[in-house]
Amino acid sequence: MGTKTILIVDEEEKNIKLLKAMLKSENYRLFGALSGMECLKMVEDISPDLILLDVMMPEINGFEVCRRIKKEEKTKAIPIVMVSILTGGKNRLKAMEAGADDFLNKPVDKTELLIRVKSLLRIKAYHDALRQSYNEIAEKNEKLLELGRIKEGLTQMIIHDVRSLLMSISLTLEPLLLDKEHCSESDFLPIKNCLNYCSEIKQMIQSFLDIHKMEEGKLELAKELTNPVELIDEVLEQFITKTELEQISLSFPMPVDSPSIWIDWRLIQRVIANLLNNAIRHTPKGGKIEVAMDFLPDKESLCISVKDSGDGLDPEYHQKIFKKFEQAKIKRNGVKVGTSGLGLAFCKMAVEAHEGRIWVESEGKGKGCTFSFVLPV
Repeated sequence: MGTKTILIVDEEEKNIKLLKAMLKSENYRLFGALSGMECLKMVEDISPDLILLDVMMPEINGFEVCRRIKKEEKTKAIPIVMVSILTGGKNRLKAMEAGADDFLNKPVDKTELLIRVKSLLRIKAYHDALRQSYNEIAEKNEKLLELGRIKEGLTQMIIHDVRSLLMSISLTLEPLLLDKEHCSESDFLPIKNCLNYCSEIKQMIQSFLDIHKMEEGKLELAKELTNPVELIDEVLEQFITKTELEQISLSFPMPVDSPSIWIDWRLIQRVIANLLNNAIRHTPKGGKIEVAMDFLPDKESLCISVKDSGDGLDPEYHQKIFKKFEQAKIKRNGVKVGTSGLGLAFCKMAVEAHEGRIWVESEGKGKGCTFSFVLPV
């Protein structure tokens, strides 16, 4: 802990010598000051661990000196014991109001002085250790923040480069599909699959970015009055070719009533697209996918569901598949799930950002899944 420094302040030099004599046996570094102004200067010069401060002094009294020391951020943690010939509760109260940590009456009892000083120095040591730990944590935290900023910058740079490469691949492959004369049937499907993979990777990147924004609280919903039927129809059009190639039946029974609701339609559009992609991935050829929409008047909410006739899912995984990167762990158990584990995590966060709820229902393996989400109207 090191040798502690004590500053004794009194207008009478003999009183300073007396207190020094009482404290000498404890091997403290002892300094004296004969006035309030000298005290304030020495506090700045030697940074004492404790101050024994007389009340009655020239220029400025002990109460004012105490107030000034406790007012400064740098010195407010220094314990101050007011020492005075003045007695009575009024003066003690005045000392406490000035910020003093303790009060001793003159003539000072040596045993009481040693006990009070040791106790306050112990508290000061705890405070200094705590402050040092706090400063170390703050420094490490700043380093972590800096590493986070570097990581985010690198991530953004990599994402930008990957997007550029995907764009180049897509622009190279798309003309090949349109060239009917030179694109054989054996080439058509692999090229089409490559374009689909490019599209999925782009969706994964966007989901990653949006999830990051949601976790950081930086994603603001851009709500607009939206017709949910028109929104679903628009998404389904994007999947007609894909489901035909996979020989999967895709249906959407038109609801009787479809009032418009306030939502961020871009996010909800991607939620439905992710659920459809997930359904197609797990539905075998000849299977069927049904999208349904229903208003729940009693709950003042809209429910949208995507039901498939695919692999199904054991109940133990119903909650886990919505957690970020959890699907990678589930795969190790031999369960067929999505690719990156980001799509369903994005769906959950996007729906919850609308104060909604998402869940999955399945009777088990081979009996299909129904993913549903509810949005407040």
